[in-house]
Amino acid sequence: MTVRPSLIQAERVDWASLRCGCGKTGAHIPETFASLLVAGTPQEMADASLEGHVYIQSLLFEVAVPVTSMIVAALGEETSEAVHIRLLDELISCVGGESHWTEVEAGAPELEVDCQIVAREGIWTLYQEYATGRASMARMILDAVDTDRDRFEYFDSKLIDRVRKRAKGR
Repeated sequence: MTVRPSLIQAERVDWASLRCGCGKTGAHIPETFASLLVAGTPQEMADASLEGHVYIQSLLFEVAVPVTSMIVAALGEETSEAVHIRLLDELISCVGGESHWTEVEAGAPELEVDCQIVAREGIWTLYQEYATGRASMARMILDAVDTDRDRFEYFDSKLIDRVRKRAKGR
């Protein structure tokens, strides 16, 4: 069995104390996330969706913050390409969303900022993603999370040309 740092990270969280978009606690999130990591079919991917739990449309719930940490950890794990792309898409939702009105009322008005801070902990993983064929998704994430604008602009200028050349070669 493969050791997954993302699932070890999940063990550190008191999920039952966190609000989830489905109206229940976040207690079921680790199992859903684990199912996503091993999803092999479109139906399994749909069944393991984080939408409706972590976020609804672009509106975030409290579970989004620890899920962001798990996603960043999972980007370094062995997954299928489809799952990897799905993880990046979920990360875009976490760092680019905003708190659901119920979260604002509960005292969490800027969950997206908290998600951005957590994602920043994996900044070099995100830059590695930018250097791959998944560059446009990683670039969107980095644009949202990297507060060192000089670094972002430098890497952007170096990597965007490489990505364009790779695209022309296809």
